[in-house]
Amino acid sequence: MRFILLLFFLLDFISKAQIVNVENMRLATKNEGFTGSIDLSLNFTMNSVQLLQIGDRARIGYKKKKHQILLLTDHSLIRTNSLSIVNLGFEHVRYNYTFKDSGIVILELFEQAQFNKIQKINLRLLGGVGLRLHLLDQQHYQLNIGTGFMAEYEELIDYGISNDILSNNYISFDGQFSEHIGMNVITYFQPKLIDFGNYRLSNETQLRFIINKHLTYRIIYSLSHDSRDIPDVRKTNYTFRNALSFTF
Repeated sequence: MRFILLLFFLLDFISKAQIVNVENMRLATKNEGFTGSIDLSLNFTMNSVQLLQIGDRARIGYKKKKHQILLLTDHSLIRTNSLSIVNLGFEHVRYNYTFKDSGIVILELFEQAQFNKIQKINLRLLGGVGLRLHLLDQQHYQLNIGTGFMAEYEELIDYGISNDILSNNYISFDGQFSEHIGMNVITYFQPKLIDFGNYRLSNETQLRFIINKHLTYRIIYSLSHDSRDIPDVRKTNYTFRNALSFTF
């Protein structure tokens, strides 16, 4: 029972890959001004094992004409007795400037700080620039691609410190094929500029079934791959998840 309880909490955190999926956290709004959400959680369980879970998550955006700023934060800590099982988090700030009123071409500037003890990331700092293109923006189908460059400073536990320049690329698709069935796919690819064989890859695919206007069932597949040989860290991780969403 202790193992099952811990596994239940760990599955969601293991699926959080080294690459932060910013695309799924964007605030899809055309209204100007501030918008967003903030979540705080504190859970304590005492039975066969003492379990403490602390978390916070925020999505805050500001939009005015061609300018948009997005702030994302996500921190999670799970402790059992005196052992820290999960300790991870990130903060991400992104600025977008739309070149044309059509919204097809967007300049993106971003910075990010991240740590993930499961993946042995003691500290990762990113700063980058790139372009985002809306290739398809219809009522039921959206397709976006992005490409650019980012500088990375990384401290890995038992692995050392590195400074690199990476190419940052992503593609995202969302389609509503019928009244009840839809799909969302997001893929990131981040190779080093001087060594394309050294890369990180991440994909998340969601299949959604709309039961009614309040209930949606989702099947989610997440995969992450880091080509580096890091002691005691798997190169490839993947998870299957099920989720039932209620909206009102």
